[in-house]
Amino acid sequence: MPEDAEIPSGWEYRGRPAYLFRRFQFSGYRETRVFLDRLAALSEEIGYYPDISFGTTYANVTVHARDGEAIGSEDITFARRVSELAQLGKTDG
Repeated sequence: MPEDAEIPSGWEYRGRPAYLFRRFQFSGYRETRVFLDRLAALSEEIGYYPDISFGTTYANVTVHARDGEAIGSEDITFARRVSELAQLGKTDG
């Protein structure tokens, strides 16, 4: 991982193999679905597809090191953008 890189808030760095992980919580399926649709669009735009598992009120996202060895700045930027998408999907009830 780049020494000057900061892991986005809420994400965990795990090694062997290197990846970033975060669980996003939502109030219901509608919010979860909005997030997943936006994440799909981002993945298509960038050409990177994280591992995703989800349920009614959550989505687990795993961003693997693109080079297969170390988390790089592109991986961190992608994770940051995913966090922003999660905030866009929140509703007031």
